Amino acid sequence: MDHSNSKHTFIICNPTAGEGLAAKRWLKFKEKLETGKHKFSYKLTESPDHATEIAKDLIRDGYKRIAVFGGDGTLNETLQGLAQFGEQVTRELELLYFPAGSSCDFARKFPDGHSMLDRFLSTETLTIDICRVDCKTNNGEDTSRFFINNSSIGIISAANDKYNNVTGFSKFMKRVSVDFAAIMAGISAIREFQPYDCNLKVDGKSRHGQQMSNITMFKTSYFGGGMNYGIDCIQDSGEMDVVLVDSLSRLKLLATMPALYTGTALNNEAAHHWTCSNLEIKSNPDVCIETDGEIAGYPPATYTVLKKAIRVVV
Repeated sequence: MDHSNSKHTFIICNPTAGEGLAAKRWLKFKEKLETGKHKFSYKLTESPDHATEIAKDLIRDGYKRIAVFGGDGTLNETLQGLAQFGEQVTRELELLYFPAGSSCDFARKFPDGHSMLDRFLSTETLTIDICRVDCKTNNGEDTSRFFINNSSIGIISAANDKYNNVTGFSKFMKRVSVDFAAIMAGISAIREFQPYDCNLKVDGKSRHGQQMSNITMFKTSYFGGGMNYGIDCIQDSGEMDVVLVDSLSRLKLLATMPALYTGTALNNEAAHHWTCSNLEIKSNPDVCIETDGEIAGYPPATYTVLKKAIRVVV
């Protein structure tokens, strides 16, 4: 381990974030750092999951101040590399986030108006919870994934899968408007979606089986670039917020979409909210699990909160 790296800022940059817009943003920010003679190192990601491998190498090389320049997906990939070393290691780190992607929900945790340079120079940190989900791959093998924002199973995860795989005109519009692209992906998912059976165990207590349209576990109030349930998450509570939406018709699902942008979805009697530190979910194994905008696996799944697991520069 090189202890000279412990206070040196290393930036993991994804130039393809924001449908490629991050590349221009990075050049401007890099120039600003260089002009100010600020000390930093960086590496550009070159492929999916490359940020995870870079993060692992940085931990081995003794870096304690690691930054992410990109979107929530890049942040999530980096988290996978950091969290594999255990909570003792992650608590010693300082994680910086420079939002430069299509959807930057993590930045909404700390709406302070600080510039990227302000954040780079900041010495103020906040220790927050992260979550882990243990689930299955599409081959039925065990897998684990950490997340810092949210995870969904149901119509939201199906819509997110479509959002990540848009092509043609929809891909162009994704660069222009995240909200428009998210709405179109949601409408497309609703056309095909079927409610599914689900059995839950909340903090060790079984909850009766039911049909539902979606369940979301979250530590960040926002998802999908601006949607929210009107809940202000407590970042170090040791619990995650959970919202379950009962089985709804396609027409009623469409009708709930505006409420996700106004934060009033919980006014619907079909939506239920609670908090917990552990959640076990058994449901249709064909329904994908999304974590921080990426498809992580399939049920059955167990969610666990890792209390005050990582320090974030604010």
